[in-house]
Amino acid sequence: MRNLIEDVRKSVVFLGKRTEGKKIGRLGTGFLLELQNTFLLVTAKHVVVDEKTGDLNDDGMLVFLNEKSGRMALRCLNDYTHRFGFEWVFHENDEVDIAIIPFMSDPQKDDVEPIAENLLLGADELSELYDVFFLSFEPGIVPTNRITPIIRSGTISAINDDKTFHIDAFAFPGNSGSPVFLKLAIRFEERGIFINPDLGGNLIGVIGEYLAYQESAKSTQTGRIRVVFEENKGLSKVWSVTFIKDIVESDAFKQQLGKLAKE
Repeated sequence: MRNLIEDVRKSVVFLGKRTEGKKIGRLGTGFLLELQNTFLLVTAKHVVVDEKTGDLNDDGMLVFLNEKSGRMALRCLNDYTHRFGFEWVFHENDEVDIAIIPFMSDPQKDDVEPIAENLLLGADELSELYDVFFLSFEPGIVPTNRITPIIRSGTISAINDDKTFHIDAFAFPGNSGSPVFLKLAIRFEERGIFINPDLGGNLIGVIGEYLAYQESAKSTQTGRIRVVFEENKGLSKVWSVTFIKDIVESDAFKQQLGKLAKE
């Protein structure tokens, strides 16, 4: 498990933007994926798109990653979008909370390791009670010399008909876009416990949001709701790798690959 953690940790990056006073506000988490010999940056769609207006919110966005020198580097995403004409690619279903864009990395300088294509595991191959873990930026823990993703673990609690699933694990703002991995495929059946030795360390999805529980406080005089309390249920929604596969097979994604071919 230790070697597995070290490998997937290098795929995680943080996303943020400079605010007033040149402070850096962190928006969420992303990860690097290698498909068709191309590095891709994957995150949650709502990290780069304003949910109210539907407009892109990636101007001046910074990608935090580690260098082999032992220090943390900040890369401006606009340098890639302006130079190569890269654009974010989304699912044809606007509700799918995943965004993908080609990303250039320096293999001599960057201490990153993208997730290999053969590690992707779709929703149809998952089961409830599978143990999972995800790595993400955690608000309140500020990286100093290197980015250090926080690891959280849980269990698949429900697989939905729409190819999303829920995990029994806490996620918070800043965790959006985190990669979710399978620990080990253990299935409980009538005949006993079945362990699939061929599964483990597979990328199975992207953290979208946590589920909230709301409770209202009413005025004893008017009967109107005056305060709404919201708490984290401890369940998080995950968009399965199936949606990533849909995106990379789309014409819009192939157009992005065409821009790379011209370089």
